[in-house]
Amino acid sequence: MKLAKRIGLIWGGALLLAVALLAILPHRELKLAESTIETITLLIGIVAFYIFLREPNSKNKPIFLNFAISFGIWATYFLSTFVGKLFFTNQPFASFYSYQYFTAAVYFLISFSIVYVVFDSLFHDFKTYKKYVLTFLVVGGTFAYYFNPFFENPKYLYSTPDIVDFRAIRASVAQLRESGKQDVTPKDVAAITNLAAWDRGEQVGTLYDDQKVRRVIELSSYLEGDNSVVLLYKPLYLNVIYMNVLSLVFVFLFFGYQYKNDPPQGAYIEKIIFLFLPFCSLEILHHFSYIKSVEWGTLVDLHRIGQYLTFVNLLILLVFFGLRLRFITSIKGEFYERELVSDPEHISRWRDAFDSLVVRHFLDPKALHGRLLTPRTPGGKT
Repeated sequence: MKLAKRIGLIWGGALLLAVALLAILPHRELKLAESTIETITLLIGIVAFYIFLREPNSKNKPIFLNFAISFGIWATYFLSTFVGKLFFTNQPFASFYSYQYFTAAVYFLISFSIVYVVFDSLFHDFKTYKKYVLTFLVVGGTFAYYFNPFFENPKYLYSTPDIVDFRAIRASVAQLRESGKQDVTPKDVAAITNLAAWDRGEQVGTLYDDQKVRRVIELSSYLEGDNSVVLLYKPLYLNVIYMNVLSLVFVFLFFGYQYKNDPPQGAYIEKIIFLFLPFCSLEILHHFSYIKSVEWGTLVDLHRIGQYLTFVNLLILLVFFGLRLRFITSIKGEFYERELVSDPEHISRWRDAFDSLVVRHFLDPKALHGRLLTPRTPGGKT
């Protein structure tokens, strides 16, 4: 109880500080859904950090340190509300830079945390630094492949084929309207616009007339209002999908390995990893929806709905992080986790209330065997 109060005080103090800063300092508008997610990720980060501090199994410590850093960094997105208003006020692209690099950092860290858990399970006897090297090679390599253009050119999103063509089409439409032609057709625009043929982001020639007309029709919908913002961020959202697909593949690998080999695992770790299955799936679905959106208003609505679904997922994650912390700080939990280290082959998997509920209502424990379904006995180890 004292630990819960301490965490509550730290979390509450951080929120009060944030509210005070928002009250006295200039900042951009902060959406309710955004701030709600940042408060929950902050709390998850704090709980994960205390799990790291109290973890009796030293091999599990890096798992929760990674999660603490990931969710802690996610919570700092709150500070981006001051970018362009309080900090870097003379830099017109400051808010743009903070959004794109923060997005990249968060999904890199989340993927890193998930992949590390999988390598920890697959290569449990490896030294910690070797598991970090493997994780960095896989996640860092994937991240570098997709996000390298963003670091080579901070304004990369403004140089993509879609944006280059869009700007050319927009300029031609403006030119035609200034000349007095109000009923502008795609054929009119195509006739005075030079549009390149692209291959992997490089101009390799020019389009034929019929191809130019199709390209104008394809991009004309983005000329209205703020719809061009949707087009601008498409490559970023696509890369977010790739990082979540990587995480999803490793979540499936984790459970495939667990099913085949059933290695001893700390209480609630499997459930925490399982919850990243809907998390990553939702992130893929959300960002795919953003890419397929044409209107800015539609993207905003989808983003808002997606944030509330993500919040529910994060809230459940918080519950299981909290259960893990409560378990390892109890006498029976500390004993169980130490036994997993010293005598893993002769200790049954811890069955919590959730496990018992699933077994009781959905499975037949008499017909299935394995650590998960092994009941605790008074005379044996648990």
